[in-house]
Amino acid sequence: MQHDLPKDLTQDGTGTVLLYSIHRTEDWFRHLGENMGFAKSAVVSCLPGEGDHNVIADFQHHQRRFYAADARHSDLLDAATVADIAARCRVLRFMGDRRAAAMILGMAEAMAKVLDVVQPDVIVSFPIDRYVSDVLEHLGRARGVPFYELTVSALNGQSMLMRKGALCQHGPDPDPALVEAGVEEMATPLFKPSYVQGVANFTAKRWLKVFAYFRLRGFVFWLISLLHRDRLNLHYLDAQSFLGHKPRLSDMRIVNLVDRDWRDSLDAFPKDRRLFIGLALFPEASIDYWIHDLKLIEYEDVIVEMATAFSDAGYLVLVKDHPLQFGFRQCGLIDRLRAIKNVKFVPYEENGTELLTLCGVSFTCTGTLGLQAALLGAKSIVVENYYTTDTRDFIFLSDRDRIKDLPEEASSRDFSTGLEDRQRRIIANLLRGSFVSDFFSFEKFDKTNPSPGATELGHVLGREVRALMAEDGASARHNGRGT
Repeated sequence: MQHDLPKDLTQDGTGTVLLYSIHRTEDWFRHLGENMGFAKSAVVSCLPGEGDHNVIADFQHHQRRFYAADARHSDLLDAATVADIAARCRVLRFMGDRRAAAMILGMAEAMAKVLDVVQPDVIVSFPIDRYVSDVLEHLGRARGVPFYELTVSALNGQSMLMRKGALCQHGPDPDPALVEAGVEEMATPLFKPSYVQGVANFTAKRWLKVFAYFRLRGFVFWLISLLHRDRLNLHYLDAQSFLGHKPRLSDMRIVNLVDRDWRDSLDAFPKDRRLFIGLALFPEASIDYWIHDLKLIEYEDVIVEMATAFSDAGYLVLVKDHPLQFGFRQCGLIDRLRAIKNVKFVPYEENGTELLTLCGVSFTCTGTLGLQAALLGAKSIVVENYYTTDTRDFIFLSDRDRIKDLPEEASSRDFSTGLEDRQRRIIANLLRGSFVSDFFSFEKFDKTNPSPGATELGHVLGREVRALMAEDGASARHNGRGT
């Protein structure tokens, strides 16, 4: 949705934006920054040789210091914050408490130095997905500097900005014609988000190919980390097989765990007694960083508890894995689920949105399937996230202790009337935080010949960020820092 901004904001040309880049996005983020309309822009990176400001040397120095002291807090981050960051990061949760704390505190010192030098008015990056960006967000917030997370919208061809998983919105209600177009696009069993396209061959051969590639990749990254004397770099650690969520060769048997006769079970259960659970990518930023209750980020246990509760209540439970998770899912979760009565593990190649039309109830923590379920008229159980509206449209899992009560609540709720109003509310909510742009312009970006889509994204992103800063009261002229 195009938002109209006051002239002084669109033409301001003041202020400083700091962009945090990840692997192979430095040039793209720099191009965005140069086209956002700020007086200054800078890129910070934790990768060797990248960024206008590189934190590797300072991080290594401070990490060693904090590790030697067995420190669990500092002047920048208290112990509770350090523990929260470590619990959410898919790498640090396997590094041990002492090492994890030292890495968090060391990164905080390194990033604080960058903030002191750059004096940004706003920080922009991809969604927070690991501890480095989480640390940067905490430091920025302490200084009154907002951290906006740029990502793809559920609406095809559009992008959106978030803050810790919450959709950033501003401006008037969207044009009703755009709302109707969005409903027509998304409220169909044939809809697929732009980041899940195509059908893959889910065979043992392909699983082994994926597994072998990423094992080799991890070994190569380990060698590179030794070469650069940078073994604690997040980019290299994230590829290592010692992390507890990484698959083992024995997990190849997952291709034999699918229930290919799952359709035979449908007739024994009416539609309103069927629960569809769409598994998310794991680990997944939308769970680790968008959910406030740490008990809910124990994702596999939550899924098993949900399946058990509904099975005990007389439901058929259809479980389908995310297609992009093929080759990465451990069999442990699937074994636990298949041991529960009336639980079926649906083949990867089945269409998730078709499954939604076969089930009266759906559960996913934050995945797009929860959005599609609500649009298609199902009782959609979700954790509050960027696409949710209110209890008129969703059933919220706000507390893990409530799982046992959800079958009864689902049975008592009636979403059969007012579907069109429900669809319009949900799409209007998305449109208020989405804007037409080429988010995927980072793919194969060439700094010597930038794509028009990347340049236009920079322009639109600058407008959106300035509008949000104005509404948040976070612009440079309001926080007292110079430009």
